[in-house]
Amino acid sequence: MSSIFLFIGVLTGAGSGIYYKSIQKQNKLLLKQKQFISRDIEQTIQEGENEYTEFKSSIRYDYSKKTTNKELEIVIAKSIAGFMNSNGGKLIIGIADNGEALGLELDFATLKHKNRDGFERRVYEIVSCFLGSEFCSLVHIYFHNRQEKDFCVIDIAKSSSPAYVNLEKNTIFYLRTGNATIPLSVKETVNYIQLNKVK
Repeated sequence: MSSIFLFIGVLTGAGSGIYYKSIQKQNKLLLKQKQFISRDIEQTIQEGENEYTEFKSSIRYDYSKKTTNKELEIVIAKSIAGFMNSNGGKLIIGIADNGEALGLELDFATLKHKNRDGFERRVYEIVSCFLGSEFCSLVHIYFHNRQEKDFCVIDIAKSSSPAYVNLEKNTIFYLRTGNATIPLSVKETVNYIQLNKVK
């Protein structure tokens, strides 16, 4: 009987050892992936703004007025729509135009939930409110750290249908061209959609 228990103990120990080694291997792989992503993001920041990358200091905190400014959320919505209507891209929040890390702490302070989770929720609320809930699936949010400050990368996929920014009295089509996001007139929008076969 004791030999059976010994055999079971050996099997359990061996199984635990294999499982532990598997977990260690997975953790090492995840760490390598995280380091690779961090290097990629760092390189993206160093390259500056372009057709696929835009920096924003915040989503709600106005650095010039030193207070909360919800109008900045419209600017975020325009940028996201611009990427969706072109070839997709990255909107990086918490980084100044010159690449300096400003962080998200001041933005966090303007939110109900003053942390990464609250920030992520607010970004999805902005997309849902100004573009439509159906566009939320094209937005993926990641957090990183630079100079000991959190910043957010919003990875935006190209949309197969036009993404319009819905304001109180207007519905506007924005497009990312070069390192700028521009509004198109109705005629320009129709021409662009036809030329690019966006349906």
